[in-house]
Amino acid sequence: MSDLLAQLWALTTLPFSDPRVAAAVPAFIISWLIGNRNTALACAIIAFCTIKLVIWASGVPFDGQYQIPVEGAAGIGAGMALMGVHGMQARVRQVDVPTVIKAIIKAIKGKP
Repeated sequence: MSDLLAQLWALTTLPFSDPRVAAAVPAFIISWLIGNRNTALACAIIAFCTIKLVIWASGVPFDGQYQIPVEGAAGIGAGMALMGVHGMQARVRQVDVPTVIKAIIKAIKGKP
């Protein structure tokens, strides 16, 4: 029975050996528990996509072994959920999209 449980545990934790998944799952869970159910998936996606940048910024090569343990990646994902990602939500709502688009078009045309 203990061998079966050990194999089941190994299969269950296998996806978490990838730091991207290890960062995305806590980000989703923390966001969900905070009450940001509408943006929990977005937070998980941002954590999944940006953990590679965090690893790169720490000086670890992409093709080498990860030197940041998956526990560290999980902490980074949870930190993203608690601090940074949901703070962007208010800023995104404040952006006046038509004004931004007009400014981009003026910049392309070369007008001041």
